[in-house]
Amino acid sequence: MTAESRAEDFIADAERHNEWWSEGVGRDLEEATERTPRSDFHKVLKAVNEQDEKGADSLVYPIYGSTGIGKTTLLYQLVAALTSTTEFPPRATDFDVVSSVSPRQVLYVPLEASLYNLERPGEGIERLKQVVDYFHTHIAPRHGRKYILLDDVDILNLDEGDKETLLEFVSEDTYLFLTGIVDSQVDLRYAAGADDVDHIESPWGVLPMKFVDTIGHPEDEGGLSVNFSTEFREQLESFRSDRLPGPNPIKDVREGLNLRPSNFDLQDAIESLNTLYFDSLTPSERDDLHDAARDYLRKGGTLHRTADTPVRNEIVRSHFLLYLYKGLAKYGSIQNPENLHRLSSIAASQAGEELKYTEISDRIGVDRRTVDSYLDVLDDGIAVTESHDYSLRRHRRTRLYLRNPRHVVLLSQRQEHFGFEEYTQQSVLNHEFEYKLARTVAFDHAMRLSFSAGAYDVEYCPTDVGLVDYVLHRDGKVLPFVLSYHPHTESAEQIAAEFDPSDGQHTEEGSEELRDLNYEAPYRFIITDSVPREVRESGSLVVEKGDVSICYLPYWLFLLIC
Repeated sequence: MTAESRAEDFIADAERHNEWWSEGVGRDLEEATERTPRSDFHKVLKAVNEQDEKGADSLVYPIYGSTGIGKTTLLYQLVAALTSTTEFPPRATDFDVVSSVSPRQVLYVPLEASLYNLERPGEGIERLKQVVDYFHTHIAPRHGRKYILLDDVDILNLDEGDKETLLEFVSEDTYLFLTGIVDSQVDLRYAAGADDVDHIESPWGVLPMKFVDTIGHPEDEGGLSVNFSTEFREQLESFRSDRLPGPNPIKDVREGLNLRPSNFDLQDAIESLNTLYFDSLTPSERDDLHDAARDYLRKGGTLHRTADTPVRNEIVRSHFLLYLYKGLAKYGSIQNPENLHRLSSIAASQAGEELKYTEISDRIGVDRRTVDSYLDVLDDGIAVTESHDYSLRRHRRTRLYLRNPRHVVLLSQRQEHFGFEEYTQQSVLNHEFEYKLARTVAFDHAMRLSFSAGAYDVEYCPTDVGLVDYVLHRDGKVLPFVLSYHPHTESAEQIAAEFDPSDGQHTEEGSEELRDLNYEAPYRFIITDSVPREVRESGSLVVEKGDVSICYLPYWLFLLIC
């Protein structure tokens, strides 16, 4: 084939994927807009609108996440919102960018689903340049902003020099959106030519939906079976948003837990927690949220296209294994991708239990350094995340957590997860496995809280009487959380009281020198699936044990604020 004919093939392929150029909608776009948008979509739309209001002529918005997590759906929904090609109504319809462009101002290129993965290294980017040039010269109007959406740029195998070529697409009045599987593939902030772009966002990771997001989704899409009224869902949304009228107790809690300010004071956060639990929500609503949190453990945060349980499970499993064996193995140049699978299975079966690195090495049959490289790749892909000991500077042990609770079900043995194969409640009771899921989900939400709170990491701390499961810290300011979830509920208050923040040992970045920090933890938190009656009747979630202040957090409330 000649170069000219091959270029025509790529252009023809782009025309098929951009049916809205010819006044059509297309099945993929229509299916995406029939699905309820997740919070990631609203975040992207809000960020685009903010840059539009600031007058930014050029923008780069990078998105990354695992296979099947919803990146493509998000891009299609963005196309629909910008062009109003369908009846798709975004939540924030007052954004000026909504319905602001004609369909011919938008180019969408699904690199994985196109011809680019058939090209020799380095040639795919040249074909993409030809498609973008054709879009500018033959499709898009001469005036008006252009939106270019490149899905799965990891297919192009770009090195740092090639990233400069991507920035060439961001000419005047152009907004570029990229998706990949890890942040380094889509991060253009340090590429040559980045200074010529008005604004380049930091890479945004798409994770499984957190608890609060699933409340607003229909059950047949993977939402919760607890029937919340429209009014209640709108009330919850108002608790988190500045754009809606009324108090914002969830937002106030998150701001109160911020570890960045120099004047570290948790009193505002504690007051907001008490307001949220005792004043903002009725006992019936609190009970519904308790049931919803248990339902979330069973379903996870995965969106579905089918109600058939075996098909759902097979899709989720297939997406994850494809991600490990193809996406992450290729990204990390891993010759034995089955070891990524083994580590993920260990994380599923151990579910946050402490493991020696020597034990992991022996089970996989590789040395410690190789184990570290595998775990780095899994962490980059937000598939498995480590938690280290808060009180040790040299780590010989770790705790592994899968970031998607449904993967805990699908990668563990049936004798462990029996009763959780279905997405609906079963008559069988399996408290031990529910605890594993609760521990995993709480860690994932603690990781999300650490991002908003400015914490460096989520660690754990053993005491003489038990484990402080999640410790968030920054510059000596500490938030410790003890998980008390049936059947592991003993000694929670004693563990919280025994925690000594001064046990922390953390080194200077890139150094073995210990930081000289004055660790302080004004409150200790107990995340529990059953708040003691005396606490419920006292009107305050805080109890005093000696000279230690302990704040009880219902499990659902912890998930809600993260």
